[in-house]
Amino acid sequence: MADRYWISGSGTWNNTNTAVWSATPTGGGGASVPTSADDVYFQNPGTYTVTVGAIVTCGSLSFTGFTGTFAGSFSININGSFTAVSTMTWSSTSLLLFASTSGSHTITPAGKTFSSLSFGFSGGSTGTYALAGALTATSTITVYAGTFTTNNYAVTAASLASSNSNTRTINLGASTVTLTGINPVNFSTTNGLTFNAGTSSIVCSSGAFNLYGGGQTFYNVDFTNTSKTSVSITGVNTFFNLSMAGRTSIGIAVIAIGDNQTVTGTLSIPSGTGPAYRTFLSGSPTNTTKTLTCVNVVLADVDFRGITIDGPAAPASGVRLGDCKGNSGITFPAARTVYFVGAASSSWGTTGNGVWSEFPGSTASAFMFPLAQDTAVFNAAYPPSGSSFSMNASYNIGSIDMSQRTSATVTFGNSLFPIIYGNFSGGLGVSYTGTGGLTFSGRSVQTITSYGGAYSNGLTIDSPGGTVRLNDALITSRASLASITVVSGTLNDNGYNITSTNTASGGFQSSSNNARALVISGTWTFAGQGNAFSLGGTVLPTVTGSGTISLTATGAKTFVGGGIQTWPKINQGGTGALTITGSNKFQDITNTAIGSVLFTGGTTNEFNAFSLNGTSTAARLTLGSTNTTQATLKKATPWNVGTGSLDSGNNAGLSFASGGNDYLSISYINGIIPSTGNRNFFAFF
Repeated sequence: MADRYWISGSGTWNNTNTAVWSATPTGGGGASVPTSADDVYFQNPGTYTVTVGAIVTCGSLSFTGFTGTFAGSFSININGSFTAVSTMTWSSTSLLLFASTSGSHTITPAGKTFSSLSFGFSGGSTGTYALAGALTATSTITVYAGTFTTNNYAVTAASLASSNSNTRTINLGASTVTLTGINPVNFSTTNGLTFNAGTSSIVCSSGAFNLYGGGQTFYNVDFTNTSKTSVSITGVNTFFNLSMAGRTSIGIAVIAIGDNQTVTGTLSIPSGTGPAYRTFLSGSPTNTTKTLTCVNVVLADVDFRGITIDGPAAPASGVRLGDCKGNSGITFPAARTVYFVGAASSSWGTTGNGVWSEFPGSTASAFMFPLAQDTAVFNAAYPPSGSSFSMNASYNIGSIDMSQRTSATVTFGNSLFPIIYGNFSGGLGVSYTGTGGLTFSGRSVQTITSYGGAYSNGLTIDSPGGTVRLNDALITSRASLASITVVSGTLNDNGYNITSTNTASGGFQSSSNNARALVISGTWTFAGQGNAFSLGGTVLPTVTGSGTISLTATGAKTFVGGGIQTWPKINQGGTGALTITGSNKFQDITNTAIGSVLFTGGTTNEFNAFSLNGTSTAARLTLGSTNTTQATLKKATPWNVGTGSLDSGNNAGLSFASGGNDYLSISYINGIIPSTGNRNFFAFF
């Protein structure tokens, strides 16, 4: 072990430059570069700059007496204490790696701002590092191993991270720890972690972040951003006080609760500027319920979904609480009917008195802002005919009733993603603009009444245990992404048609691991290309009904059937190639356009009827596999594909005699007639 003193003015600290180092404070250069056992001193006054030009290592690092600038971006491995001084300028973005394997060491920040710090990076550290002053870092403080003690000093950083399986300890004492990043606390893996929160306060100031608590016990945790948009909390954590500032900007902050939480002091979510400035506590994922065990609560302008409040605070009550279903242990205000009284070009949520009233045409009151259990009515007078109103936040909404607008026109603009928990009723005079979506999450029976209106928004069904039922035909003109998405619950067309006029991409999508169902009794028409109708997830939906799915794109489109055995009729409705993936069962397959129909090679698809036809030898419909492996097709009657059909090769089990289908060009198909006992393989509903 030796000492190394910087005796140069401006220069570079690297692993080869010996001219800048001395073994004594006043000696000449030429000493070896510092090793992990050597303490390093920068103590000469002056206005020079020292630049770290490589990854370097030292024992302790001290700047006592230094008045210059310390710069560079390479990591510094420090195996002892660290002492900065107020007289120096720290412009370095180096990662400070505190790597002592034993003993107790101090960190004296002296008011300087560092980039990032890590403790015990090698994983074998048992050293203790304690602060001797307030610490500020622009990036992450990471504890890999050893002990990090704040000594009650304030700490500011983007995040505090300790996610590994090494033996390590974090002691926060009475410190205020302000974290500004998107992952302010990251304790995802907590094997080997001892976390002592003491009486500390962790302040999370970002507008959107994930708190990975790792099941630890915290003292005070405060979400201070008044314009926050989204927060998630994971880990079965315990807090003394958990506080979330109310919003001071129009809109809604989503707090996703991924695991049960306990608050032994107070859960505080106070009101922001007014009722249209809301906080949304939601169990995550949406088909689950999370429990908040609380001793005390302070709640105002909060919406709840999938939340149980337990403990001494239950049943919890508050001011203007919204019931977004799946809750218990919370007392909500009774459902109301409120009336829109805004002028032309008004928004759903506004400042001041807002645009909602207790009675039609009366003065607006901020306190009439519709909650998730309320019905919002747009009568014939408001907004004025020929004007518009818009969704300006992804609010939680009960029912929307525009049925009184039988002649007075109005445009409903929505480029966001509000959630509907009741019924949605348009009006004869209502048109729609915007690229957003409407999500139906009522968890019971909800109805959609369109009155011929074409929704420019996508429609999503995410209603655990619930049903969304049509009261008339539904048309969506969404220009991109999926027009209809089913995440959970049942979509029942009630015998009415569903039409998506989007010709670019998408159409219907249902890819999740939730219980869900489709009742297809009408005709579902999708004009999109690509995956025009697509299923996915480990749990497939239940499909019933005797309707029709018609894919009408003039470009290539795919039906991703998922192996469902109860599909209704599928129709090739456009000249673009239709590819059917999976081994499915259909009631029938038809075509209203001449275009190819392809099945994935190696799959088996069964049909109660098979009604594909071309129109002439000059307009044959192509039937085949997607590759040079045969696709197997089964139906209960003989495979006569007509004298006008063309055997394009590599087929089996098909008769090109008269009768049955005709005018097909067929290749790589194996036609099979099931045994008598297997002919009736459909259950019709």
